[in-house]
Amino acid sequence: MVKLRWMWLVIGLLCGIPVMSHAQTVATLTTEVQSDQRAAMHSSARDDIARHPNASRYQIISTLDPVARTWQGQQTLTYTNQSGVTLDKLYFRLFPNLPDLGGDLTITAASVAGVSVPVQYEANRYLARLDLATPLPAGAQITTILDFVTTVPDNVGQTLYGAFNHDTQNIALASAYPMLANNLGGGWEIDVPDTKGDLVNSPVALYDVTITAPLEYSIVTTGTATSSTRTASNQQIHVVSGLQRDFIVVATTLAHVSTTVDGTTLNVYYPNGNVRGGQLGLKFARQAVHLYNDMFGQYPYNELDMVAVDAGTFYGVEYPGLLLFEQRLFSKAWFFESIVAHEIAHQWFYNVIGNDVQTHAWVDESFATYAQVLYREKIWGASAATIERTGFVNQYAKLQTRNSDGAIDQHMREFTLYSYNVLAYAKAALYLDAVRAQVGPDVFAQAMRDYYAAHRYKVVDGTAFVGAVQSACNCDIQPLYNRWVLGQ
Repeated sequence: MVKLRWMWLVIGLLCGIPVMSHAQTVATLTTEVQSDQRAAMHSSARDDIARHPNASRYQIISTLDPVARTWQGQQTLTYTNQSGVTLDKLYFRLFPNLPDLGGDLTITAASVAGVSVPVQYEANRYLARLDLATPLPAGAQITTILDFVTTVPDNVGQTLYGAFNHDTQNIALASAYPMLANNLGGGWEIDVPDTKGDLVNSPVALYDVTITAPLEYSIVTTGTATSSTRTASNQQIHVVSGLQRDFIVVATTLAHVSTTVDGTTLNVYYPNGNVRGGQLGLKFARQAVHLYNDMFGQYPYNELDMVAVDAGTFYGVEYPGLLLFEQRLFSKAWFFESIVAHEIAHQWFYNVIGNDVQTHAWVDESFATYAQVLYREKIWGASAATIERTGFVNQYAKLQTRNSDGAIDQHMREFTLYSYNVLAYAKAALYLDAVRAQVGPDVFAQAMRDYYAAHRYKVVDGTAFVGAVQSACNCDIQPLYNRWVLGQ
């Protein structure tokens, strides 16, 4: 994510710009459906699904009503207990019920293994708990069916969260379904997230989603549409995903432009009338995807979408296979290019290589932020990279003058909004810059490729990249990690 409040600091330094009822019976996913999901993967990555046989599988059949601002459906989750312990309950996270999202997600009916069960809400309805009549042993599989209704707030993009909002052109439904909470070693990850930054921690899963919606909307989602049908007033699309950490739906009336790069289709939905901005976004995205394919490793999906939304708390935010950008960006070429470079990098660092965005938020943000420098260097040359890097240097220097320096590796709640925005982004990027300066650009590039190859679809902390670098350089970068990351 690129938060509005801190990015204006960069621009101000560089450019002098001021801040400114649908319930259907759903069959368990069949072998054919599982095979069909390979259609969402890049041709080079389709066998990756078979390597993750225990990935959770979400199947959702739903209806989207733009007038009522609701997404209503039935979700079937097939879950294999990989916690290592026997479970006597399941927790689902209902992100729309967080106050900073301003919406509502209600589960109207629930069943486990075919038996109806009550829904117990906790943490001001952020959590829904299902108690299991029969405990679920480690390694065993279970199916839950949840009927749900999600309601999106109206025109709150400037004050709440533009990724979950109905504006004049879009209905954005970020993380708008009941998402199973993580359970590692028997402990449920159910703390209410700090909303300074990103919210969703999740292992990779597979999504199979059918959406019925009015004809006048384009339905943009994580994954790839495999079929669509139309009546006189409605359309129904069927979407499958590859191995992804979340699912997002955006119903939009915006026009779009498209291209293909290295076997991946890019779609950019641009603000009304701003065709030039759409073409610029497409150009920047094409350059970034091609560059990162070479620099990090092949993007493993066959589609990537970008949508302009009304947002006041971010300039760009990443979801699997779908990026949202504040609509004003499409008229700010230099700034827009940096944000596109950042958010597209998150597809590698957050989606493919995951991290805990609450306890180790800097891990993905460091790579996405430093990717802005690497992008400028490769596309525009050393002087442009220096300008990009200087913005981060100046931000960090200002933080130091306020005696607010500290460790990068802290839980989100330990930061102020200001210190988070500088430490987890700018200082974290400068840490990577210091690593590159010590080992050299060629070794650093090899370490990036090794890191991506070794940790695809996993969840890591900051030590994973230390190991990749030290293997590539046969040297010790632990002192850099201790100083920059741990603040020792």
